[in-house]
Amino acid sequence: MEELVNGKLLEDRTKMESSIAAPSSSTSTQSLDTMKRPRKSLDVSGPVQPYHPRLKNFWYPVAFSTDLKDETMIPIDCFEEPWVLFRGKDGNPGCIQNTCAHRACPLHLGSVNEGRIQCPYHGWEYTTDGKCEKMPSTRLLNVKIKSLPCLEQEGMIWIWPGDDPPTTTLPSLQPPSGFVIHAEIVMELPVEHGLLLDNLLDLAHAPFTHTSTFAKGWTVPSLVKFLTPASGLQGYWDPYPIDMEFQPPCMVLSTIGISKPGKLEGQSTKECATHLHQLHVCLPSSRNKTRLLYRMSLDFAPLLKHIPFMHYLWRHFAEQVLNEDLRLVIGQQERMINGANVWNWPVAYDKLGVRYRLWRDAVERGSKPLPFSKPM
Repeated sequence: MEELVNGKLLEDRTKMESSIAAPSSSTSTQSLDTMKRPRKSLDVSGPVQPYHPRLKNFWYPVAFSTDLKDETMIPIDCFEEPWVLFRGKDGNPGCIQNTCAHRACPLHLGSVNEGRIQCPYHGWEYTTDGKCEKMPSTRLLNVKIKSLPCLEQEGMIWIWPGDDPPTTTLPSLQPPSGFVIHAEIVMELPVEHGLLLDNLLDLAHAPFTHTSTFAKGWTVPSLVKFLTPASGLQGYWDPYPIDMEFQPPCMVLSTIGISKPGKLEGQSTKECATHLHQLHVCLPSSRNKTRLLYRMSLDFAPLLKHIPFMHYLWRHFAEQVLNEDLRLVIGQQERMINGANVWNWPVAYDKLGVRYRLWRDAVERGSKPLPFSKPM
C-alpha cells in the first residue's frame, strides 16, 4: 500500500472501495462493526484529564527550522511543562527546561551567549544538554537542569518528551514530490489538541462551517464518505478530491485537488490538475492549549513564493479558516468540560476521527500492537 504522505493514492482504490461498500463481504461487516462499536465505547466528556505518560513516548515536531536562528530562543509548552529551544555552539538544536535551577527564572527571557542560554537574573549559562557551565559572581557548582532529546530533520525541530528511549527514526512530513513550500505558520490556540485533531480529520463540516473561505459555493452532498482500508489511518474523501492521513502522534497531512468553487464532486485528487498540500501539527501544550504548526505547499504557481509580503497573505487566510473552526471547537470544549460527550453519536463520515480516538485510547492503555498500524 502506498502512503498518502508521498502524495499518491492508495494502490487498489477500486478494490478498497468495493471491500468497504459491499454489504456481503467480511471486510464490510468488520468496517460496519467498527463504526458501531465507538457509539458505545467512545466517551470524550468532562474536564480534560492529565495526559497519560505513554502519549509522551513519540517524536513531536515543535518548531520550523527557519524560526530558530543561531541566537534566538523559542519557548514552548509541551504536556504542561515549559521548555525552551535554542542552538548550541555546533548549530544543532537543543531543548531544555525553561526554568533556571537557581531562582526559577524563565530562561527564554535571557539571551543566547556562545551557544549557551544565559539567565537574565544572575547570568547562569546552560548548554543544550542542560548543564550549567557559567555562574558569574560565585563558585561554579555541579548543576544541571532537565533536557529532552532534540533533533532536526527536513526543516523541523523535533523533541522526545517521554521516559522511554527514543526511536531511531523520525517520520517524514515533507510535501510530495513536485510541491513547493509557500508558508510555514505557528499559532497558539486555546483548545485541547484532541478536539482540534477531531476537527481537522473531518471534512463533512466544510460546507456548513467554511462558507466565507475555501468552501464558499460548495454544494452539500447527499452522502459524504471517507474511504480507507480496514486497518489504516489514511484514505480519501468522496465526493471531495482530498486525500488525508493521520500521522501519529498528532499530525494531519492532506492533499487537496483544486477545482472550481462548487464543482468538487465527481473528481479525485488524481483527476485534478493542480493541488494544495497541507501539514497540521497539533502539539499538546496543555489540557486547554495547542501549539499549531501549519505548512502549506503548492504544485503550481511557483512565482507566488517570491512576491513580497505573500507570507502575510497566507497567514491571514489561514487565520480566517481557523477562526471559522475555533468558535465551534471552543464551544465544544466548554460543553465537554460541563459533561457533554463530544463523540456521542458517530456516523459514517466520522471514520478517520473515530480511528484517531481508538488509536489514542490504545496508546494510553499500553496496547501492543497499536490498532490501524501499518504493517512492518
